[in-house]
Amino acid sequence: MTSSPSARPFRTKREYALDTLQDAIRSGRYQPGQQLRQSQLAQELGLGSTPLREAVLELLARGVLVQESHHSVRVAELDPRRLRNLYRVRALLETEAARLGVAKISDEAIASMSTLLDQMKRAKWEGDIQAVAQADSAFHRTLYEAADNPILLDLIDQVGLSFPGNILWNIPGRIDKSLKEHAAILKAVSQRDPTAAGSAIETHLLSGLAALESHVATYESRSSGKPKSKSTS
Repeated sequence: MTSSPSARPFRTKREYALDTLQDAIRSGRYQPGQQLRQSQLAQELGLGSTPLREAVLELLARGVLVQESHHSVRVAELDPRRLRNLYRVRALLETEAARLGVAKISDEAIASMSTLLDQMKRAKWEGDIQAVAQADSAFHRTLYEAADNPILLDLIDQVGLSFPGNILWNIPGRIDKSLKEHAAILKAVSQRDPTAAGSAIETHLLSGLAALESHVATYESRSSGKPKSKSTS
């Protein structure tokens, strides 16, 4: 069903730059609102100027980055309206992928999902948030790849890369709740119930959205309570 790591398809310099920059944002290396200069990115990420420029333009078009000046950009802040729109699209795409995937998924793939859930639990207790995120991504991808629809999978990837997922994992209590939601997804998949699997995915996504909205509201409340600096004009 899935290709092995050694069979990873060839990537152009532009694709490599795009993946590298996206990974840096998603991992939290570059935070929402942080200003970035292209010369800084080239040095820190080891990327050539031309493929980096193309990657930046791609992320600007997706709304992941925002133009600051001719030579600098910033990582987009977490806007509640944009988050809701992103999650609505994710729900449409991922519930469909789950329903299609359940109909075709192999016993081996289900066993792999179970192993990945165990890895998430172990990583959580070890305090390795990055490992939790990686196992989570592989868990979902195993199910969605079973749908055997490359276009649907590509759309899911594009939407999923439109915000830094590391923020969600750092919200207190979110990992524990997510583990329970993943167990419900695995149960539906193991029972080969497309309707239940789609519903479990939707519940999981809406739960993540609620956690993010609460986090953003708390952050904005704290920020609005800070004393404003005096104007120097």
